[in-house]
Order: sequence, then C-alpha cells, then structure tokens
Amino acid sequence: MNNKLSLKGGIFKSAIILTIAGVLSKLLGFYFRILLTNYTGAAGVGLFQMCIPLIALAFAVCCSGFSVAVSKYSASSTSLKWLFCVLKITISLSIAVMLLFLIFSDFIANHIFMESRCEGIIRITAISLPFMCIHNCLSNYYYSQKESFLPASSQLVEQLVRIGTIILYVRIKNVSTISIADAVTGNIFGEFAAATYCAIPLFFRSIHNKSMTQKLSCSLREYKYIVKYAFPINANQTILHLLEGTEAILIPAILCMHGLSKDDAISQFGILTGMALPLVLFPCTAANSFALMLLPKVSDESSNVLSDHLAVTVKRTVSMCLSLGIISIFLFINYGARLGAMMFHEDSVYIYTCILSWLCPFLYLKISLTSVTNGMGHTALTFIINITGIIIRLACVFLLIPKLGITGYLYGVLISNICMSLLYIFNIYKKLNIQPDPFGSIIVPLCIAVISIFSSRIICRIVFGLIIKEAEEYTLLLTGAAICCIVYIILFIHEQSEQRPL
Repeated sequence: MNNKLSLKGGIFKSAIILTIAGVLSKLLGFYFRILLTNYTGAAGVGLFQMCIPLIALAFAVCCSGFSVAVSKYSASSTSLKWLFCVLKITISLSIAVMLLFLIFSDFIANHIFMESRCEGIIRITAISLPFMCIHNCLSNYYYSQKESFLPASSQLVEQLVRIGTIILYVRIKNVSTISIADAVTGNIFGEFAAATYCAIPLFFRSIHNKSMTQKLSCSLREYKYIVKYAFPINANQTILHLLEGTEAILIPAILCMHGLSKDDAISQFGILTGMALPLVLFPCTAANSFALMLLPKVSDESSNVLSDHLAVTVKRTVSMCLSLGIISIFLFINYGARLGAMMFHEDSVYIYTCILSWLCPFLYLKISLTSVTNGMGHTALTFIINITGIIIRLACVFLLIPKLGITGYLYGVLISNICMSLLYIFNIYKKLNIQPDPFGSIIVPLCIAVISIFSSRIICRIVFGLIIKEAEEYTLLLTGAAICCIVYIILFIHEQSEQRPL
C-alpha cells in the first residue's frame, strides 16, 4: 500500500509535470518542423533527419551513460559531487568530438552521407553538443532529487529559443526560403539557453546550502564506478546510433536504387521520420516522463532489495504503458492521421501514421521498461535487446524496402518494437517472478478505448450534425480527439478506483 502511495505521490506527480511540459514542448516541436517544411521543403527536413543519428551518436559517446549515472548516484544525496565529476568527463569528451566534427565535416557529408548539403548541418549541430551534454546532466541531477519542474520547463526554453532564432533570422533577412543549415542554427542557442536555465538555480542553491559543495572531487575509485556503470549504456547507445546512422543513409540510397530520384527519396525519408513518426511519438511524452522518474525509484528499490515493491512498480508501469498505447492506436487512426496530413500538407503522412499507430503500445512499453532494466542494473541486457531491435530493422531495410518501398521500413519498425517489448517483459517478469495480467492490462483498456472512440464519434455527429451545421475539418477532428480522451480518462480512473489495492 505504501508503494502505491509512493507511486502516485512521487513518480506519478512528477511524471504529470514532465508530461505537461513535454506536451507543450512537442507542440512547439511540431511548429518547428512546420517551419522547417515551409522554409526548406520536405527535402530539407529529410536532410536534417539524416544528420540526427550523427549528433545522437556523438551524444551517446559523450554523455548518455554518464548522465544516467548522475541520476543513479545522486539519488541518495543533494551533493553536487557526482554531477561535477560527470561534467568533467562529458565536457571534455564533447569538446573533443565537436572539434573532430568541425574538422571532418566535409568528409562526413560527401563520403559518408553522400550529400554535400549535410556539411552545414553537421558543423552547426556539433557546436551545440557541449551545451546539450551539460543540459542533460543537469536535468538528470534534478530528476535524482525527485524534482521535475526545472528540467521540464527547460525543454520549453530550448524550443522557444530555437523557434525564435528561425523567425528572427527570416525577419532580418526578409526571405521566404532559407537553407536547412541556417534553419538549425537555433539548436545552438536553444541548448545554451536550456543549460544556463538549469545551471543558475543550482548555483544559488549551492551558495545557501554549503553541504552541496563540501566535497566535489571524486577519487580514482569513484571515477571507476562511474565509468563502469556508464560504459555499457554508452556502448549500447553508441552501437545503436551507429546502426541507426547506417539505416538513415541506406534508406534513401535503396529507394534511389529502386526508381526514385535522390530528392524524392530524401523527401520520402523526411516525411516519414520528420513528420509521421514525430506525430506517433507525441504520446511518448507521458512514457518518457514516467521513465525518467522511474530510474531513481527502481535504483533505490533494487539497492534496498524491495522486490515486492519493485514488482508492483513494474506491473503498474506495464499497465499504464499498454493503456496509453491502446487508446493512441484508436486516436491516430480516427483523428490523428488526418490532422497530421492537414498540418504538414502531405497526403503521405496519413498513410504512414495509420501504419505506425500500431507501434504505440510496444514503443511506450519499450521506453519505460528500458528505464526499469537500467535502474535494476542490467544495462548489458538493455544493450542486447536494443541491438536485436536495430538488426531487425536493418534486415527489413534490405528485404522489404525493395519490394514495398518506404512502407517496408514501417513494417520493420513495428516488428522490431514488438520483439523488443516482449524481450523486456519476459526478462523482467522472470527476474521479479511477476505473473502476467492480460485481462487488466490489455482487455480492460481495449474495451474502454472502444467505448471512448464510439462515444466521441456519436457526440460529434450530434453536435456537428444537429447543433453546429458548419465547422472546419480541423475543428471536427480536434473536438473528436478531445472528447475521446476525456471519456477514456474518466472511464480509466473509474476502473482503477474499482480495483482492490495491490
């Protein structure tokens, strides 16, 4: 019972704050992508999406495991010791990688991406890397202290500055189109603003609370602890992003080999990964928020051998992810896919989103269970499962894209996420001796989702058929989606309140 209260009062409350900020950040992100589409075209979005795995690879090498180490080791103390030790490592690594990218940007663009227009994007995103690492480490320190407002609001600061930079640039230059390199310049200012926003409160706290800065240096043995914990996560993410980078290069290349022009192939890749996929990832905000707050809790419960509490946490996590994923499928097929197509002015977005919507339950499960697995200390298992997923996707790139075009890649993404989710569930349930509950986790949310979607359609027909005779399609779709969400939340809360406490 205590765990239930803890889950609701601690993780759940923080996750709600993160989710609200994440939703606003995602909405700003959509606006940013619409700006990119308007000013650079679908091909520009495609070029940007091709370069994302590269900067993700750099981030994986410099920060990913180390920032998670901040969250783990700072969970039991307010001291800035672990944060400072990790920052020394990540800042050094990020500056070294930044310089390498700046020096070899021409080679990377022309000989790896086979696209000279990527050079400017690589140079600009490289400069933002140190600020990105600092921002991430600072955010994870706040998460370790069960604080979510500052890191959550920093996402909004980053997006607002990034968007503001583009708008200001266009206004100053007084142009209607800009290069994709100019469009992503805002990344530098956005990451710098977010890092500064997170650092200032810590600076003032340390002045008033001397215990936070009493001992900031780590011994060689403690550095070894950090590296030992972070290395499997870094290796996991590095190899994963290497393979994702290969995937991002291969998809347009294989599309070209099977009849599309270079610009058409890049445009299709941009529509899929820069428009349809972010739309489907929109509800991931809740799963990501929950996962961020899960890590320190799971780490604490694992270290204190609270296996019963941990089992309850995992069961509730799986139930929430499946519930979110099931309703997301109905929302995207009925409302979201058409909204996306209208928003980006691309008919292909509708088809891609309908296919990708089936990804939702497995994607949200994967995100949260990755955090659970890392919190339990099984980072090597995360590595193996993630590599399995990307290998499945690469196999589909070679086997399905030649036959089905870009749709073949969508099926690959779906298959890989299903396999990864099942592997996570099997291993975690086996380790914690948890019995699956398909009725409570799948059947009940599915029934509630069906009732919610039919209720929304009936209410919309009554309102817009009998009361309001004329309405824009945007209004119809948004109203239907909102009604569906409200009905689902009411029924879901009612169903949860009827359950006996675990």
